[in-house]
Amino acid sequence: MSESIDQLDMRQANLALVLGEIIREPRTRAQLATDIAMTRGAVGSLVGELISRGLVRLESASSNGGVGRPGQVVEAVATRAHAIGVSFSPPYVIGTAVDLVGHVVHHEKVTLVERHTPIEDLIAITREVVDRLDRTVRAESPDSVLAGVAVGVPDLVDSVAGIVRRSPTVGLTDYPLASVLRSELSHITPQVAIDSDATYGALAESRRRGADGGRNLLYLTGSTAMGGGIIADGAPFRGSLGYAGEVGHMVINPDGKLCVCGNLGCWESEVGLNAFLALAAEPEDPVRDPAIDGDERVAALVQRAEDGDPRTLQAIQQVARYLGLGVSSLINIFNPDTVILGGYFIRLFPFLVQPVQRIVHERVLSERLVSCRILQSDLEMYAGAIGAGIATIDSLVADPALVPDLARSDASTASGH
Repeated sequence: MSESIDQLDMRQANLALVLGEIIREPRTRAQLATDIAMTRGAVGSLVGELISRGLVRLESASSNGGVGRPGQVVEAVATRAHAIGVSFSPPYVIGTAVDLVGHVVHHEKVTLVERHTPIEDLIAITREVVDRLDRTVRAESPDSVLAGVAVGVPDLVDSVAGIVRRSPTVGLTDYPLASVLRSELSHITPQVAIDSDATYGALAESRRRGADGGRNLLYLTGSTAMGGGIIADGAPFRGSLGYAGEVGHMVINPDGKLCVCGNLGCWESEVGLNAFLALAAEPEDPVRDPAIDGDERVAALVQRAEDGDPRTLQAIQQVARYLGLGVSSLINIFNPDTVILGGYFIRLFPFLVQPVQRIVHERVLSERLVSCRILQSDLEMYAGAIGAGIATIDSLVADPALVPDLARSDASTASGH
């Protein structure tokens, strides 16, 4: 029995290896066998099983002018599976659907009426978003298999236990979000996971950039909450309890503002979106009105900055100072290739990048650390939700046997089951 289990585990691992390689780069079976040091016969058998499950297909390669028939390239069938990622990013709930190769096929955004929306309402909104995205994908690709749903939440998330340990941003403490969502979404999938939205965002940025600065990366959410996601040697770094990356609550100004966590001068309270809005405008100013879309409010302040408004420019200067101080410390600690600024920092990036880089050059301990690139995200507010979807697709790729054989599926459909 043990030997047969070991053989099954080995075949699952090899199926996952082959599928992952094909997703990364389509190629012939002969090329694949060479690249992963496996016999052609073994690769042929594995590819055959993946074809039977509808996960890959054979396409004729274009002739290179040589002698003989061109080979057949094995490529992933992107529409065979999809995953849904959701991010709680007050004042929004963000949803995305990604396909088997990790491309975003649909997305949507729901604006919350109040920052601390009751959790019952957040759950209901999440279910509606997931249902709409799933229906949309299935209408276009009826054979698509839902790999599962993942939800990113700000602050301290125990992804293993599925519990939000503490999230001042969302107003949750020791809340079993994964099990609650699993019950709410049981009509479409049993596969539900949660994690830090910043970790998911970092994963999305890492996959997008690949070898060009994506293997050692820091991602900063730059929203109402100030979270950080860490990618070390191509994989999320979580720390001993899974809470690594809570950079928003490192003290950057001991005499600073009161943070939602109860401490004074946290990085979030100095450079988070609410902090910037308070610096840039009086309470009665429309840009402080939470009923107005956050993107519109930031866009209005960007326009003021472009018009030379002194208060807006002074607010940006103060945010840049504290942002630069925090980024310098993170570069000294983690030595990343790239720091990605997300959230509202994207809109302000043309005003922030030079002062932040100047502070980094002054503060880092080595000239080599200065080579770290500071870039803006081009995934915008969707990074966390995209990363949640990618993480879920990764789980399916790690076990392709979760996808049913097409022949068995067709037979079951024909028999009415």
